[in-house]
Amino acid sequence: MIRMRSLLARVVRSPRTLLHLAVDRIAAPLWLRLLGVDVGGGCRFEGLPIVALARGGRITLGRDVVIRSRRDTAGGVSHPTILATLEPHSSIVVGDGTGISGASIVARRGVAIGRRVLIGAGADIWDTDFHPLDPEQRRVHATRDAACAPVCIEDEVFVGARTLILKGVTVGSQAVIGAGAVVTKDVRAGAIVFGNPARVVGTVHRVVQGEGVS
Repeated sequence: MIRMRSLLARVVRSPRTLLHLAVDRIAAPLWLRLLGVDVGGGCRFEGLPIVALARGGRITLGRDVVIRSRRDTAGGVSHPTILATLEPHSSIVVGDGTGISGASIVARRGVAIGRRVLIGAGADIWDTDFHPLDPEQRRVHATRDAACAPVCIEDEVFVGARTLILKGVTVGSQAVIGAGAVVTKDVRAGAIVFGNPARVVGTVHRVVQGEGVS
């Protein structure tokens, strides 16, 4: 009851709050479903994400997923969350309870994100190089035959802001990807990685036990 009164007071004081509520609670989930996105129960949105769903592609959001796309959202969101499948049979699957803030997730084959994953502002998760490396191939066609391989992010991973996770990578459960890291190889479960290219600097278990990162 107290929360409801507080919400009503905010709406009365600020028409913009009413607009945001209409977009977040009604327009965003309806619009995504109209585009063909499978939206699970309890999903919450702050602003409208950018969605590009190729014919025959699939985007699935599990239950209680939170997607932040508005720039006035806390956490340094600089652009809407982007969800894009590029080819027929491409897929993006997001597990229950995962939170995404202004990230870019692009799949030519598939990106699978587990449950209770946190993805920070400006993170990029791409399963494709987008363009072939050979300049002659690019002259023939700018995007055809670009290398790609599925990406898998397991449960309870923390992906820091401005990170880049590239094709073929598997990130093990409960791993931490430090802000700005560029991940080109698999990350084992519970590892903490930083840098470009990302390297292991510690484990979550040691930090939780109070030993710090080394």
